[in-house]
This record gives sequence, C-alpha cells and structure tokens, in this order.
Amino acid sequence: MKRTLVIGYGNRDREDDGAGWHLLNLFARHLNLPSPELPGDSSVSPDGSVRLTYLFQLLPEMAEDIAEYNRVFFLDAHNSEKLDELVFEQIFPKHTQSAFTHHLAAEELLALTQTLGRKAPEAWIVSVRGHSFRFQRELTDQTAQSVQLALKKMVEAFAEPSSSFSDAAKEFAYVHYQAADHLFTDAQKPVVSEHACRLIVNGEAWITFICSPIDLEALALGFLWNENVISELSEVLDMKLSDDRAQLSINLKSQTHKPVSFHRTSTGVTPDSARNDTPSASDFKISATQIMELYRLFTKAQTMHDKVGGFHSAALSDGASMRIVVEDLGRHNCVDKLAGQFLLQNRPFTPHLIALSGRISSEMVAKSLALSVEFIVSRTSPTSLAIETAKQLGITLIGYLRGGQFDIYSHAERVIRDA
Repeated sequence: MKRTLVIGYGNRDREDDGAGWHLLNLFARHLNLPSPELPGDSSVSPDGSVRLTYLFQLLPEMAEDIAEYNRVFFLDAHNSEKLDELVFEQIFPKHTQSAFTHHLAAEELLALTQTLGRKAPEAWIVSVRGHSFRFQRELTDQTAQSVQLALKKMVEAFAEPSSSFSDAAKEFAYVHYQAADHLFTDAQKPVVSEHACRLIVNGEAWITFICSPIDLEALALGFLWNENVISELSEVLDMKLSDDRAQLSINLKSQTHKPVSFHRTSTGVTPDSARNDTPSASDFKISATQIMELYRLFTKAQTMHDKVGGFHSAALSDGASMRIVVEDLGRHNCVDKLAGQFLLQNRPFTPHLIALSGRISSEMVAKSLALSVEFIVSRTSPTSLAIETAKQLGITLIGYLRGGQFDIYSHAERVIRDA
C-alpha cells in the first residue's frame, strides 16, 4: 500500500465548515483507528502506512512533511456555487488562489514542496460544499449526505484494485504541465486498457471487438442477441474464452450464417434494421423526479470511470432502481453487455429504462427494442436519426440530463409532471 497521509481541515465548530473533520473521523472509524479530535491530533495505522491528521488550516511548514508520503488526501469544505457538491479529483502543484475555503490551498502547498527541492506526492482533493456556517458542530443534511458519499469514494480509493479494474486499466507514468506556472510535474495514474477480442461463431470468425477486457462473454452474447442471431440463452451450446482473452468461441445449437454487415459498424441504423419495428404500446410512465434519481444512481455506480476516466457506461432499470450497470471503453459495447448480462441473469426483472453516459445514436434506440424498454436517458445529445427512430418506435428519448434538468425529444406523455 502507498504510504498515505490524510489531512482533514476546517473548523469543526462552524457547522459545514467542519466537513473535512467529519469525513476524517468517519474514515478513522472505517480503519478502526482513533479519531483525531483537536487541531494537531493524528492517528497512525499499526503498520505505519496511513496517518490521519486534523488541522484548522494548511500551513507552509507542512511542505516538507508531506514529501515523506507517496499519496496525500486533503479533506476540506468549499462554498463555491461553481463547484459540484462533492469534488473528488487529483490535484497538482500550482501557485494559485483557490475556491476552497481554507488557505493555504493544497495546490500551493504541493508547489512549496517542490520549491524546497522535494518531490510532491500524488495528491487528491476531497471537498464537500458547505451550505451553512453557524456556530454548531452538526452538519446540514445536504452536506452530511455529501460527506457520506465522499466516505464511500475514500474507501474505494484505499481498497485493493479489483480484478476487473486492474484488467480494465493500466498504470502509466506521464508529465503534467501547468500553463499558469510553466510547471512540469512527473505523475502516474491508470489509463483505460484497449483490448481486441475476436468472436468465433460455430468455428467461423465473425468480428473483432475493440473493448475493455471485462465481461467479454456478456458482450458477445448481447451482440448476438442484438444482431438477431439468438433470441434465448438456451440456443447457445457452449462458450470458451482463450487464456489471453483474445478469442471467444461460441457454438450455437443450430447452424447460422454470418451477416453480410453488422449494425454496429455504423453510427446509426434505421428502424427497418431493428430487431422489432413494432411501436411500443406500453403504458408505463415515470415521474421526472424518479428519472433524475435513477440517473443519479447510475452515475454513482460508475466506479471505473471515477477512478480513471475514459469509460462509457450503461445501465438497465426496472423503473425503481438500477439493476444492471456495465462499463466499457466503447458505448456500443456497453449496450451489448447490458443485453448479455440480462440474458446471463435469466431475465430477472422487467426492464423499462436504459441509461447511457454518451451520445444516443439510432443504433442505441434500435437495440433497445430487444430489451423492450420505454425510456432511453443520457447526459448528452441524441442524433437526429435517433430522435426520428424513437418517435416511430414509441420510445421516450431524454438527453442533456444534468444540472437539475433534461430535454425530452420524443413521447413526452410518458413523463409524469411532478406537482
């Protein structure tokens, strides 16, 4: 484990100003360590790999101290409307003023470390927005919720990488450039792995997926289902993935012919090439508030994107919760993986909504017919053909869900207007 220093700072007696202290104490409990109570207090793990420290504010004389660690987390509060409720991001040495409430800024402290001729550690800011700063120790409800989410992310950051994450990303050294200071900093972080896996069907090579090297069986099954090759998992005789995961062989119970072209080779397909071009007659409806809550749960579940960036995600919902969530470097791969996981789990629920992290193409709309969903939701834009396809097929298409708002491009009658 990297030798890690966690610094929580702020005034714990000024309501949300003490968010860093509250988070530090929750994290101490998670590690079964004593909670630092007073400014200057610290607690250290038995093996010396983790040190937790509470301060009123960062001080210049700490520059040399933090150089003794491989990684530092700065836990703070901020009061800027321009920042998210929770900021959890890597930071670098920089001579700058900050929107965070306690100065010296963490970036400035890292820059001072370099000025002293020491190497600045890998550093992360974990800052929760404060909404009230009265003289009391309890947090407001909104800030307390953000602190709980920050704790979850802290726990994930300290956990040993899961096999799926270690497969889906690789560590690379790089040089970070900060234009304001003309400063070059050596750093290291994980980067999305790009993997090639060839699909063999009944002994014939069909396609090579460019994908993340995880959930490959689900990717292949979902692809075959979305291409109308299979309609049930029972049609698959067996599957075998090579040790290097470069080839996945699937044998079907019946003979089949390789399609002349695949839907996924273009950015869009017409309704005529979809699995079923019968417009949806479902009377399923959902409120605007619930749509936003489901997408919030979807975003929260995107663990690999939070750690690395560069991943697309997709999720399948029964209208009450997100039941299946997948991630991959390709947005089309994500939709295939959703279908594959749904088949592998023996269709355990009735799907009503697909959430996507990226652009909605007509292919996404056409493939949604295989899952019979009534809603497709994304934080970004749909294509014109996607909108036209959704209108024809009776699907409610929602884009630009962000900042407490979204746009409905088709069949708005399915969205219940909240009172």
